[in-house]
Amino acid sequence: MTLHRRHIERVRCDALFAHCAPLQLARLLGQLEPVTFAAGQVLYERGAKAEALYLLDGGEVELCTESGRQATLQAPRCGEEAATDVKTYLATATARTPVQALRLPREALAELGLTSRALLGMASHLSGEALLPAPKPPAAVPAAPAPVPRKEIAGWLAVLLVPPLLYFAGSGAGLSQEAALFTAILAVTVLMWLFGLVDEYVPPLLAVAAVLMVGLVPSDIALGGFSSRTLTTLIGVYALASLIGASGLSYRVMTALLIRLPDTPFWQQTALLLSGYVLSPIMPSGNARLSLLLPMYRDMVGGLGLKPRSAATVALMAAMFSGAMLLSPMLLTSKSSNLTVFGMLPAQVQEQFQGVFWLVAAGVAVAVVTLTHLIAMRLSFALEPQAPLPRDRLREQQALLGPVTVPEKGALLGFVLFVVGAFTTSWHQVNPAWLAAFILVALLLTGLVSKKDFQQKIDWPMIFFLLSLDGLSRSMSYLGLDTALSAAVGGTFDFVGGNLMLFIPVVLAVTLVLRLALPTTAGMVVVAVVMMPVAMEQNIHPWVLAFLTAIFSDMWFKPYQSSQCLQLNSSGYGKYIADPGFRRYNLFMNVSRVVAAYASVPYWQWLGLA
Repeated sequence: MTLHRRHIERVRCDALFAHCAPLQLARLLGQLEPVTFAAGQVLYERGAKAEALYLLDGGEVELCTESGRQATLQAPRCGEEAATDVKTYLATATARTPVQALRLPREALAELGLTSRALLGMASHLSGEALLPAPKPPAAVPAAPAPVPRKEIAGWLAVLLVPPLLYFAGSGAGLSQEAALFTAILAVTVLMWLFGLVDEYVPPLLAVAAVLMVGLVPSDIALGGFSSRTLTTLIGVYALASLIGASGLSYRVMTALLIRLPDTPFWQQTALLLSGYVLSPIMPSGNARLSLLLPMYRDMVGGLGLKPRSAATVALMAAMFSGAMLLSPMLLTSKSSNLTVFGMLPAQVQEQFQGVFWLVAAGVAVAVVTLTHLIAMRLSFALEPQAPLPRDRLREQQALLGPVTVPEKGALLGFVLFVVGAFTTSWHQVNPAWLAAFILVALLLTGLVSKKDFQQKIDWPMIFFLLSLDGLSRSMSYLGLDTALSAAVGGTFDFVGGNLMLFIPVVLAVTLVLRLALPTTAGMVVVAVVMMPVAMEQNIHPWVLAFLTAIFSDMWFKPYQSSQCLQLNSSGYGKYIADPGFRRYNLFMNVSRVVAAYASVPYWQWLGLA
């Protein structure tokens, strides 16, 4: 056996490196340095800088601690301090016999993640027991690879077969070659989501890349989302949300809230619901509202001592989710697609609904969905009796937090500045996107958000997902697919005859069909484009159509249909979305949106809108 081969085997058989990958071991081999020590020679002294770890390849070493306790090594290594955050050696190591060893410098160990295992190794020396588990011998026969699930096989077959069929069908139906090709690319995206073949943010990125590669639309269209105000809004809000959680501000606020609220699940859930309601008029993005509510949710779960995946924990998640989303169709400024469709309305209608009249006209719907939420929470989650809230403990925790820190003050100032600035936009004419950008720059300049925080605590996959969807929506409009759909409808819905009671299920059906393939924003806009001529022909008020598309586009049945669900998935809460109670609750809320539309008809007639 060659010398290098012997060194490799020596490292590989050591329990400290049992979990290391071959690439890590290969890099480590380049840093090995064979060293020898004579009997009585000191390898290192207590208090000296822990610069290296030694793998013993022969001989005995004795450790001597500060108290004078001596111990002969029980493991063939010493100097594990170099693989931890400990800066100096905690004992003196002396060779009892001639010793041959392999020296590994601290720099070579830094990227291996050995801290916990190295601490166990250090404890082994003084306890006299081998606390590190021995490495498992390699399996004689490699395990057979797991079979590919049938759903995945069916998904990839669909990706290969369905898009070409749609391309030829679209070409035969009179679509331009570019529009037919875009339809095929969009089909790939939807099928990947539907069968869960890859992470949710990958398909729209793939679609944008394909659109650019074949030159279907100009780059400023396909990448329009990345040059829009949405980018600065999302990054600024995500950075602010991460600071609110990391600084402890959300924990301080939540403990104060729990101390003052009645000790019942109803009030705890209502606090999260109303927090989202307050943010809805000033923040035109459900994802941004959700990112600000998540730190509050985490801290409330921790403050209440709830178990993960318990009914109470999932119920709080449902309340937070609805707080962020239920008012989206009820306010002009609560989601960007409302503003887009608002621009399609006649000038006199825009003037009428520019202020708070949108909310006034949606008043019955607000009451219906809020009441349904309260009922659905009781029907969907069988909450077990909770232990009394330990208010004394919460007060002690608040006292332990001490005075408000500088990061907390920065987070609070940024939040207040954004909320007040967004609420008074009509007065100072500064778009909320630029407020978010200003806050982001301020957080970075002051060091409240570090480079590491900027890299790790901002949900970049979700941002790319949302901006890619924006680019796909722009591409669809550029290629005229929305107008082609409108033209294809023709006189299909003449049977409505101006009857609003018949028009509601028509809009619902069109929305649900298109939402199988399109995200929320694009789905709402396309339905509005397709159905607006129908509404005008049927003498149905155009705002009623805008509202119906807004409320029905928020319905979802599969997580891929809701970017907010995907955001929760990326934040580690996907298991809550899949919970039977949450799915049952979402079904109730889907039904409530239809009920809200029908319940609003007499009210709209009273307002002169129907």
